[in-house]
Amino acid sequence: MVEVTPVLVVHGGAGSLESDADRAAYREGVGAALEAGLAHLEEGAHAAVRAATMYMESHTIMNAGRGATLAHDGKAALDAGFMDGATRRYGAVTGVRTAENPILLAEHLTVDGDYGRFVAPPEVDELAALVSCGACDPEHLVTERARSIWQRRLAIDTERRRATPYLDTVGAVAIDARGRTAAAVSTGGMSLKRRGRVGDSPVVGGGFWADDRRGACVTTGVGEALMREGTARRCVQLLADGCSANEAARRALDELVDFPGDERGASGLILVTADGEVCLAHNSDEMSAGWGRLDGSSRVDHLWRH
Repeated sequence: MVEVTPVLVVHGGAGSLESDADRAAYREGVGAALEAGLAHLEEGAHAAVRAATMYMESHTIMNAGRGATLAHDGKAALDAGFMDGATRRYGAVTGVRTAENPILLAEHLTVDGDYGRFVAPPEVDELAALVSCGACDPEHLVTERARSIWQRRLAIDTERRRATPYLDTVGAVAIDARGRTAAAVSTGGMSLKRRGRVGDSPVVGGGFWADDRRGACVTTGVGEALMREGTARRCVQLLADGCSANEAARRALDELVDFPGDERGASGLILVTADGEVCLAHNSDEMSAGWGRLDGSSRVDHLWRH
């Protein structure tokens, strides 16, 4: 077995924000999530991505878990996905309204097939009642900040709403000392989404992918474009085709906006290769992301489009 230096990569979403205060809060949240995950990286990639994602689900400024963006009905409806790179078993949930940490539901489904690999309402809330995942009343997920943003966005027309700043989705990928990879992603989805809308985050291949032979990737951004292109899987597949991490990320993101007149694919991704190489990439205005290794080296950035 080839030894790999374990590494954890975390992102807090791609998109845009309206204030430096929000940018500082996102950067701080990503840094704290990274520390939370690194504390578990010696246990394995699974434990690291789980801990990092759970932190962001409970760090209420981010679009995941408690404090996530609200659907059109003013309630939180959460999505999450989890994948084990050794077996490529995955779990995904959508429309969760009664759990602060839906990533635990998604991870549960990677090992418990009784409920299937992808669970939607109403059965997903039945699952939440059975699994230890921070089960809660739906109102617990709604913060004053999220309600204020919902009210403001609801009051403006569709075109202006599309331009209203926010960051989308959180996620983590890791490789551990045994060369095992894992990917985790969690989100409140699109702000003011219609009932039943499912984005890329819980869609295997679109929002997340892990394969120990090549690497692991999670995406963030415009779900319809990411699902259309299968961006997370595509990025990892490009590694198998001989691309470097940076080239694979660039090509995968370029494919989101290569249709004439299509400017709505602005997104981002984080990637770790089977050799432990890291890439943080985006073609959105901004993205908060960072990485850390057990040797103490780390970096956390609020990235801007060049």
